[in-house]
Amino acid sequence: MNLIFEIYNLIFYQPISKALFFFYKLFKDFGLAVIFLTFLIRISLFPLDWMNAKEQKKFMKIKKEIEKMKKLKNEEILALYKKEKINPFFSLFSLFIQLPILYTLYKVFLKPPNQIDPSFVGILNLSNPNFFLVAIAVVFQILYFIFSSQKTKKEAISLSQIKITLFFIPFTFLILVKLPSVISLYFIITYLFLIFEKILFNV
Repeated sequence: MNLIFEIYNLIFYQPISKALFFFYKLFKDFGLAVIFLTFLIRISLFPLDWMNAKEQKKFMKIKKEIEKMKKLKNEEILALYKKEKINPFFSLFSLFIQLPILYTLYKVFLKPPNQIDPSFVGILNLSNPNFFLVAIAVVFQILYFIFSSQKTKKEAISLSQIKITLFFIPFTFLILVKLPSVISLYFIITYLFLIFEKILFNV
């Protein structure tokens, strides 16, 4: 367990916390430091987003074939995966990579170093909940879903996907409204970046 913690600390916690402190010393503003750290993380994850989008497109294609053929045996489905070079576990791998990053950000944002003043442009205290930032985060989440829907309109969006999205929007609000607003700021920048990914790169 200690070895796992040390690896996590070395790969995730130390680099992210040091990057946050670097940007804070550079801009002398916690909010700006969080914004630039978020952009750095999203740029680092862009290749993963790109590959995940390609896998999703191939999966939608195979899904149509499976629906046309009605009932297929597991062996036949696996054969289709192999033919189209689809890795059914790639999305899980993508999630597995991003979870420790999210956990680290949560830890770093919740307890920033004592020498950091948690203010944004001298107005907002990002260590406290802020309804306004939560509302903006939820709006960007909705916009991201809309852009995602438009980009995938040629492939029918399943009812289950819509239900999941409609569940997560109020769920996101209820969670963020109780957390330090720095978390909301992180989600705002993240969804903004993801929207531009959709528009510019169809990711």
